[in-house]
Amino acid sequence: MVDELSEYLASERDKEKRNAAYFTIGKLGLRCRSVDCARILIGAIGREKDKYVLSSLLDRIADIEKPREVDLRPIFPFLRDSRWLVRYAAIGAVGNSDSPEAEAEVIAHLTSTTDPNDIVCCNRTLGTIGTLSAIQHIEKNFASSNRDVKASAEHAVHAVMARHGVRPT
Repeated sequence: MVDELSEYLASERDKEKRNAAYFTIGKLGLRCRSVDCARILIGAIGREKDKYVLSSLLDRIADIEKPREVDLRPIFPFLRDSRWLVRYAAIGAVGNSDSPEAEAEVIAHLTSTTDPNDIVCCNRTLGTIGTLSAIQHIEKNFASSNRDVKASAEHAVHAVMARHGVRPT
């Protein structure tokens, strides 16, 4: 079914129908833990221009576990997209992976942005994919006057430490 949907996407012009197909592939990838579904969705990123379809597509990618061999590089340019909806979805899309490249890209965005919502999204994603080396970048947000930034940073650090078996001090 996934192959048929992939062929269907190549020729479909209606964005609503493409969006529905992306949704179906994403849910199949989530249920079946299929790396192929992630690859198909990542391959479709470059063809989408509509911000709503693109952000939905990125949200479906976020749901699927992505092992190290899945190439996430097509997602990276969208981490700095001018459209906030796409940017937030892209930050989430690199989550659920064990890619050191993805972690480095999210850290680079975290350290360069001043947008509090971007920072919260980066903290959330680093909480799921970050290694112990990400903690030093996340901790810089502990002193933020923005409650959401501060709380997301604290949560991300605790999540990273718990995932790596380190007890908080």
